Amino acid sequence: MGVTAELNMQKGVKVVLNPSQEYFNQFQEWISETERWNYRHAEYKLWLATFEKFWMYMAIDEEHDEVISAVSLALQRHPDGTELYSIGNYYCVPEWRGKGISNKLFKQVMKDVGKHNCQLFGAVEMSPLYAQRFNFAIMPDFWHIFADIDVVDLVIPPMPNGLTCKKIEENDWEKLHEYDEKICDLNRRKYMRMNLSLTGTVSRLVLNESGKIVGFGAIKMATGNELIMAPLYAESLDAATALISSILNGLPTLQSYSTLISIYPDANNDVPRLLSLLTNGNFETHKAYRHQFTQRMMRFPQEKIFATDEVSHSPC
Repeated sequence: MGVTAELNMQKGVKVVLNPSQEYFNQFQEWISETERWNYRHAEYKLWLATFEKFWMYMAIDEEHDEVISAVSLALQRHPDGTELYSIGNYYCVPEWRGKGISNKLFKQVMKDVGKHNCQLFGAVEMSPLYAQRFNFAIMPDFWHIFADIDVVDLVIPPMPNGLTCKKIEENDWEKLHEYDEKICDLNRRKYMRMNLSLTGTVSRLVLNESGKIVGFGAIKMATGNELIMAPLYAESLDAATALISSILNGLPTLQSYSTLISIYPDANNDVPRLLSLLTNGNFETHKAYRHQFTQRMMRFPQEKIFATDEVSHSPC
């Protein structure tokens, strides 16, 4: 944990870079209560351990030793070495808003990015500000949708014919990574392996009749008593259905959770069909985020993305 002296904050506020888990836990309590951003307990450790570089700036109220604002930045690379930065976790405690603290943190991460390409998920109300003030003006013409399902309404669909799901074993990782690289053109093997293996995660592969991987996915058991479908990548609606059926059957205490949430690109018209299968049509959605880039847009096969991994630092 290092104190960042160059950030000129008001008296009584210090900025800490990559603080201890204790401070992240405080941050998680705030974002869960006010924004419904819920993570697994070890998400912070995942980011620190697997990204080439990772910055979590937190502004701390020194009098009470409490987090009041935060923003994070991660560095990943394309296979050709080109850098992609991503910004996430931009947040300020309500009573500290309007004092300029969060804006200073955001300007700091933009200094860290420099002239490189940077990506974030802009929330509906923040998207124009990111585009106008910070040059995140390159974006697709579709949004990501937030889907909200009460666990009591879940119906586990039957396994479609011709498909088999299995837990990920040691000899599966190479083929899983090869499939993932067709979805997301970034060097994220270390990240994806730890992400799918983290405590509080149920993950599965789906294979066709010839034994070829045609998708993989996970459900994460998060704070706030929620389940998060993230990611869910599949070649077809049937493959996605097989995955979610197997994963839900693999959850040891499904009924102890209140909700299942998912974020997906509305460019994939099969996702509402999948959600209808899971709930007999009883689910709610709203427009939530969109990709925004500063230099160059990354393009993904949206028809294969049934749920994004997460919207902090995973671009798909």
